[in-house]
Amino acid sequence: MELARIQEVLREERLDGWLLYSFGRSNPVALEVLGLHALHLTRRLAYFLPQEGEPTLLSHAIEESLFPSLPGKRRTYHTWEGFLKGLGEILEGARRVALEYVPGGAIPYLSRVDGGTLDLLRGMGLELASSWPLLLLFQTWGEERLQSHRRAALGLVAAKELALAFLREHPGATERAVQGVLAQALEARGLTFDHPPMVAFGENAANPHHAPTERPLREGDVVLLDLWAKEPGGVYADLTWMAERRAPEAAHRAFQSVAAARDAAIRFVAEAYRGGRHPRGYEVDRIARQVLVEAGYGAYLRHRTGHNLGEEVHGTGPHLDDLETHDFRPLVPGLAFTVEPGVYLEAFGVRTEVDVYLHPTGPEVTTPSQEALTPL
Repeated sequence: MELARIQEVLREERLDGWLLYSFGRSNPVALEVLGLHALHLTRRLAYFLPQEGEPTLLSHAIEESLFPSLPGKRRTYHTWEGFLKGLGEILEGARRVALEYVPGGAIPYLSRVDGGTLDLLRGMGLELASSWPLLLLFQTWGEERLQSHRRAALGLVAAKELALAFLREHPGATERAVQGVLAQALEARGLTFDHPPMVAFGENAANPHHAPTERPLREGDVVLLDLWAKEPGGVYADLTWMAERRAPEAAHRAFQSVAAARDAAIRFVAEAYRGGRHPRGYEVDRIARQVLVEAGYGAYLRHRTGHNLGEEVHGTGPHLDDLETHDFRPLVPGLAFTVEPGVYLEAFGVRTEVDVYLHPTGPEVTTPSQEALTPL
């Protein structure tokens, strides 16, 4: 934990401190920041990082021995009165405090502190602010994470190629069989994933979160492969690839539109960086969706343009989203995210997905960009 950098951001944001609070595992964002996500915690904890001086950890007495070394002082409590007293003392003198909260719950990934605790803190005379500017310090990647992502991306591409070869060799293969090929290929490279890849044929591809079935591949189908994985302890790569077996012309036209939306989004980010500006997540989403609306697919949009990548496949950093949420956070250097526009009609759905890493000079696409449906 780079305390000096955190305190620099606190001064920049005119915050008196950052309160990392969780009841057990209720705030996974705070636990991740503190490196506590693997601990079995069942009581309230509060870790306060002031703008100046040492942080303080307040934990329940029976859990004190569980905590690793953290910068600063330690205090314990064992009664609810003791918790309130200790909290008041570690916050003494603070007026404006950051925590995992976004007004109105506008970004659910960061709205992790319960309403009762917000009431408690406001009752102590505190002004509450979102911790998102501080969290950017933890959501950006250094070189080690970037290289881990690159290795995971290579594994995704290899698994995708094996799945396409399997489909060519087995004309009547089922979605579940292809899913098995993908999962086995990823595991063979030592990669892990939170749940198995998505495979969807034909009309099933119209469901963005379809669960594979025993449906076989048929003439006229599109094939949607969505796979994601990481090295143990690393960060995710995420890839969607589409194939077709003599699919209708409408599917090819729709894919060309989502590819155009993808490219417009990446171009917008690159142009913003060249102009010395870090675009906001919602801006990029608007650019991509405008392409699809103008192409006549506005009624067939079901999800945002992209999501943050991190130790979870849907990370907590800025998303490309002005559809499901209004993500106002800036896309700063060191962040990684997907660009994955899709349209979902009744007979089929199409999606393209690439990963992007932001260097100080602009975006790098770290996975292959598909230009047309792959024939089978």
